[in-house]
Amino acid sequence: MTRARGTTIAGLASLPLAAFSLLAAVLTPAPLAAQPVDGLQVADSAVQSVGWKLALANRRYCARTAPETGIMLADLATYDDARATRTAYGLGTSGEIFVGALADEAPGARAGLVVNTMVRSIGNRVMANEMPPPRQDWFARVQRLQNLIDTTAAREGHVDFGLYGGKTVTVVPEITCHVRFFLDDGKTDAHAVRDEVHIGHRYVDQLGGDTDLLAALVAHEMAHAVLDHETELEAAHGRIDVTRRTEREADRLSVWLMANAGYDPENAVRLQQEVIRRRGSFLAFDPTHGSWRSRAETISAEIEALHAAPDADWPHRFVREKRDN
Repeated sequence: MTRARGTTIAGLASLPLAAFSLLAAVLTPAPLAAQPVDGLQVADSAVQSVGWKLALANRRYCARTAPETGIMLADLATYDDARATRTAYGLGTSGEIFVGALADEAPGARAGLVVNTMVRSIGNRVMANEMPPPRQDWFARVQRLQNLIDTTAAREGHVDFGLYGGKTVTVVPEITCHVRFFLDDGKTDAHAVRDEVHIGHRYVDQLGGDTDLLAALVAHEMAHAVLDHETELEAAHGRIDVTRRTEREADRLSVWLMANAGYDPENAVRLQQEVIRRRGSFLAFDPTHGSWRSRAETISAEIEALHAAPDADWPHRFVREKRDN
């Protein structure tokens, strides 16, 4: 299905990224296990799962942490054709808010929530009472509800999800790095804004279902978030040297983040060689990032530094580049 009314908010299970065709999704009802049924949902669940693994494994090193559930909601109002989406995803006839993606092995999945489950309430907030999103911001409602999950988790230590049929699923969050992961439908780039990592759906497709390459991509953007590069870039007012420095640091720190999560850091080099090299997008050629060869060399040197370090405690072992006074 397509969400084309603005920037997508969504997330991702370590599943292959082979997309089902839209026709097959429409003709085949969602299974009772409620697995992702099309390429969009598969990619959503892949990004969320990789992001969760990275954020959980590095939580003791992040300056900002928060209780997280690994749940991403979806809103029928954000889809081009809500009726077709309801049919394709087997959502039934009640409600508009549903579980859009789950991180594999995260609290939401462990508690028994499944993708494409309609949500009747979150805590004491009934979804039917939530105002529809304004036309100028289709994702306002689902973003508000996502924030509700986070604040409830922090305040109560658990989140109760009321489902249609009377069932309630209680999710107990875990502390992770305070970073959210989003899949942007129709986008081809990847970027980080404050504590948000955004990965374009088309970019995920270019990885060919390779979870290790996805981990390298997500780790690069997560590095921007945990190093708070956004604050530095805002103060620099577009200075190209500052942008280049933050990109080098993100390339370098990504290998530490990956190592802590059990991913082979060499995949960060492979991302440059196999994906960035062939991508006909700004990321491969923008002077702010450097060439794929120079980036691969920088990453390889950092992997050597990682292996030489006594541990992967990056706040103490990772050497940041010199700043101007």
